[in-house]
Amino acid sequence: MMNVLGITAPLFTLMALGFLAVKYNALSKEAIPGIARFVLVFCIPAIIVGNLSKNSPADIFNSDYVSIYAISAVATFFISLGLIRSVRQGDAKQSSALAIGAAMPNSIFVGYPILLQVMPDMAAQVLVVCILVENLVVLPLALLTTEYFSADHKDKTLLGSLSSIFKRLINNPILIAIAVGLILSLSGFQLPLFIDESLGVLAKAAGGAALIVIGGSLVGNSIRDDLSTLGMIAGAKLLIQPALALLLITLWWDFDRQWQIALMVITASPMFTIYPILAAPYGAAKTAASSLLLTTVVSYATLNTVLAFVL
Repeated sequence: MMNVLGITAPLFTLMALGFLAVKYNALSKEAIPGIARFVLVFCIPAIIVGNLSKNSPADIFNSDYVSIYAISAVATFFISLGLIRSVRQGDAKQSSALAIGAAMPNSIFVGYPILLQVMPDMAAQVLVVCILVENLVVLPLALLTTEYFSADHKDKTLLGSLSSIFKRLINNPILIAIAVGLILSLSGFQLPLFIDESLGVLAKAAGGAALIVIGGSLVGNSIRDDLSTLGMIAGAKLLIQPALALLLITLWWDFDRQWQIALMVITASPMFTIYPILAAPYGAAKTAASSLLLTTVVSYATLNTVLAFVL
């Protein structure tokens, strides 16, 4: 157990540092989105391009991991939607928006830094696969479902919703980085040494900056909503999704042990940081922000438990 705490304690210490820095004005609250954008636009694409350009797609994409992760995430979304809707007395639109958080782990800002400690040689590879599943399968399906339930968007056609999601995808710098990396990988083109080293410098900045963002983004949030709803969302994210992943791992055949560990770490992570932003158009930003705070705090216990179980 001490070895597990040695993995997670530095990470949550950096989260606490980010929280305290913003709380006591060493960093302004307005600086946090800028740091987050630096990570998303520069650091994560650098990790992806650097990793993909040196490996073939067949070496990176694990079909078992893709299948289990997609199934567990989608199943968590629909289970959470039903549970949250029952608690919120049939409010389908907000329930669907809130269920997104239960199905979307923070693979970039929490999962990746933990994987760097647990399996540094595989961390970037796992991150690439997670980003693809989340952005091409889970999030589009969840957003389409939420749009379907949204009374404010009844006039919006399915084609219009698909067009909006497609525009979001093609403007995503992380997905653009995956496309560039795949082109480099398939072409066999080797990046010049100075570019490769520059990407390496940016990649090393990702973990620490991401954790500062997580901590800083929690400042100003409070747990002041319906506790039954918050508990339902936190439970779905931190208990149901890892449990489904574990069940699928047990039923699956010939699934690599290292990928199993990576899947459990990712699914046990709290929800992604932009959860309140995505929930805002559906009137659920306050509840999403409260559940983000609760889930991130509680995840210290659940992540340590999961790591102790799988390591």
